[in-house]
Amino acid sequence: MILRLPGGQGAAAELDICNIKSASGISLAAVQAGNTQGPQILFIHGFSQSYLSWEKQLSDPDLLRRFQLVAFDLRGHGRSDKPSEVFGYTSEAWADDIAAVIAATGGRRPVLVAWSMGGAVVASYVKYHGVSSIAGINLVASPAIFSGVVDFGPDDRRKTIQRQFIAGMQSEDIEANRKATRTFVRMLTAKARSKIEMEAIIAYNMLTPAYARRALIAGSSEWYNFADLVSALTVPVCVTHGTADDLLPYENSVSTKEAISGSAISTYEGIGHAPFLEDSSRFDRELVQFAVTVNTPPI
Repeated sequence: MILRLPGGQGAAAELDICNIKSASGISLAAVQAGNTQGPQILFIHGFSQSYLSWEKQLSDPDLLRRFQLVAFDLRGHGRSDKPSEVFGYTSEAWADDIAAVIAATGGRRPVLVAWSMGGAVVASYVKYHGVSSIAGINLVASPAIFSGVVDFGPDDRRKTIQRQFIAGMQSEDIEANRKATRTFVRMLTAKARSKIEMEAIIAYNMLTPAYARRALIAGSSEWYNFADLVSALTVPVCVTHGTADDLLPYENSVSTKEAISGSAISTYEGIGHAPFLEDSSRFDRELVQFAVTVNTPPI
């Protein structure tokens, strides 16, 4: 099946949509686009999102020309299967899902781009599969280096809002759920999005049902983080974060950069939790540069 996205410079990007079976039998909805002969970039979205989060990257002409672009809906999200129990969202399951997508799409040492919760998913992959099959990691506004409760900073107002929308997003009351999801989506960016874009983002967020959100959150304490895996990170790591992030303070990524030897950080002034959405042109340029660098053999 082919899906067409509006592309840059008047072009239209074609996405090849497929379903991939993970080792546990879960069906994962995935999309491919771009240069099938080029190095792969695999995009991993965050909590309650979708492969559609990466729409701007999947339609970027330079990325399409140079790379094989792959994105998929994490289990529990979008058009992928949605286990209802906590044991459906273990670290090993996340790891095997990424491995299945790489294998099914013929990935040749892909760059993994992990947004927010996606960092924990990539950490799980590194735990169970190592880094020999990947070329690099781009952590985007991700708390992946930490264990336990994420440090959301001293802002009590922000903590109160977060507790409210997290509770609401787990509610079976559809109106309370929708209201909380709208609040969550608004907090993804520092600058307001257009009404059409907002409604589209809310729509694919609502594809993650309340029961899946509850199971995800209940199981999150078991997920692997990079804190115990730093020595295993022998591939280049780039950290990307906005200074106006209302969901995860920029300082978390500063700490991540300091903990991972040889990593680099890209700071987006005045940008929120989704820099690839708010400043997609810069994000795409930097991703091209990172992916080209990690795939260039040393002289």
